[in-house]
Amino acid sequence: MIVQAQTYHERAVELKNQAIELMDNGNIEEAIKLLEEAQDLDPDYVFVPYEIAFAYYLANDYDNSIRIAKPLLKHPDTFDQVYQLIGNCYDLKGEKDKAIKYYNKGLKKNPNSGKLYLEKGIVLASQENISEALDAWENGINADPTHSSNYYYASQVLAQTNEKIWGIYYGEIFMNLEQGSERTAHISKLLYDTYKNCLFVEDNKWNLAFSEKSRTITVGRIKDFKLSFETVHLLAMEDGYKDVEPMFSIENLIKIRKQFLQEWNEAYMDMYPNLIFDYHNLLISNDMFDEYLYWLLKDGAPDEFELWLTENKKDFDDFHTWFKENPMLINNENKTNRFSYD
Repeated sequence: MIVQAQTYHERAVELKNQAIELMDNGNIEEAIKLLEEAQDLDPDYVFVPYEIAFAYYLANDYDNSIRIAKPLLKHPDTFDQVYQLIGNCYDLKGEKDKAIKYYNKGLKKNPNSGKLYLEKGIVLASQENISEALDAWENGINADPTHSSNYYYASQVLAQTNEKIWGIYYGEIFMNLEQGSERTAHISKLLYDTYKNCLFVEDNKWNLAFSEKSRTITVGRIKDFKLSFETVHLLAMEDGYKDVEPMFSIENLIKIRKQFLQEWNEAYMDMYPNLIFDYHNLLISNDMFDEYLYWLLKDGAPDEFELWLTENKKDFDDFHTWFKENPMLINNENKTNRFSYD
């Protein structure tokens, strides 16, 4: 009987995988037939009814998707995407409060689900609750630091605020997690424009506008005062632009970031560990930092990038090879966000 049960399960898995291929090719009806056959073979296999519900979602039949997905919430092996699917269905039905209700239910069961924080933030933003949406995305960044989409949305919101510093760094982490997409090109331009707004020239002098918080002091224990991350970032950045011609370009930004990093390493690294700056150190030690910055910002200054590339094509190709083999290390033990420094 055990062997027979395993055979039924294995066949159900095969049918499910075939159905997913059919769905990927837009053949929803045939996919549902295969999934129903799989469900007859193994009624307790939670992923089959989930895929049926998802198939109805793809067919824009949100009521049937909800009807099939809701009972799965009581299944002992239920997972975060079930809550996500139900919430998304309610969102597309125009019932946004119900959508958020199910995302919140899912987060109680799955507090580290970047997917659920993402969807909650998107719905809140559609209701013009931008501050709450940003909270959702940043909670997602902290809970699930490898989920790229939370960085994508948070960086765009923060780039429009007085705390552009975090728009820049979330955007950079996003580009390291998700490479080569249209979204990556969009964030590349955003980073360039934001850097240009934060490092601006006035009366032939550099000025900084990374963070309104940069002049504040945080209070920990009684008589334990320390400068905020934003403040020490400003101090290191002031050291970064010394002797650099006051004209914004990727070339000059590279000089500024290198001098910033030297000051950061000497004075502030122990105070505020930062995975981005650790990675910049690795890039510099491997003579890859210039190429990395051009890659990071090329969609914001395509003419400057193309001119640089004509003389540095081999170096840029070598960088891409190295980059694939030496990605930025991001995980639950190695993450950087605003929560890190509270």
